[in-house]
Amino acid sequence: MVATARKKRRASEPQDYPAAAAGTLRRDNAVAHIRKLIVSMKLGVGDRLPGERQLAAKFNLSRGTVREALQFLAALNLVEIRHGGGCFLRASSGENKEVRAEWRDWVARHRGRVLETLEVRLGCETFAARLAARRAGPNDLEKLVEALRVMKAAAEARDVPAFVQSDVDFHGALLLATGNKALQDLVGALGKELIPERAATLDIVGRLPRSFAEHTAIYDAIRQGDSRAAELAMHRHLEGVRRDVFEHLLGDAAIDPKSHVSDEPPSVAEQS
Repeated sequence: MVATARKKRRASEPQDYPAAAAGTLRRDNAVAHIRKLIVSMKLGVGDRLPGERQLAAKFNLSRGTVREALQFLAALNLVEIRHGGGCFLRASSGENKEVRAEWRDWVARHRGRVLETLEVRLGCETFAARLAARRAGPNDLEKLVEALRVMKAAAEARDVPAFVQSDVDFHGALLLATGNKALQDLVGALGKELIPERAATLDIVGRLPRSFAEHTAIYDAIRQGDSRAAELAMHRHLEGVRRDVFEHLLGDAAIDPKSHVSDEPPSVAEQS
């Protein structure tokens, strides 16, 4: 009865996203602030960024949060971390052609790992979406909304690094909503491993608005408590990512039949 009432209440809510709750600056905010600082300081390629301690003090963040933000930027090849030597700028934005080429090269070099990890994400995250639709509370929905807002702004600005960060945050918030710590640890680690792949895929022409629409569909299903719709929306999103990786990044004309899973998740396909 409680679950049914909750689903009805969600379904009756207006379609506009509710205001996200204010909170402390997290890694995504730290990344944004560091990128803005790079611009305001007029740093050039090869210039050294302020140290972790300075950045933490300037933005009132923990050094751990700053370190995680710098590692994220390093995964995108925007900065280079030299252990014991500091952090140095490689590119100020994702518009740099060399950086964009490096994202694609990374996918080609790690083809097997990328495809295997996407298969695992496809299985685990469709299940996670199903759980999230059943278990997500108001705080979980607010986190998803916050990620969507950053994602929308990034799509409109065609800011791939910012979109990647919001993508990581959205999927992280969804995993948190499942209430399953093992699932969070497993899939969260796999998702972060594919940061360059995410950037390369999102750099494909037309992919940013399409990805935003796919994430919005996932959110809407979770907000309404519709587990089947959430599962299907997630499956379509990740299958779309796999298709783009094959067709646009790996140069294959179509998805390899041996690696193709299904156009629908098992629980949906079996019931249709």
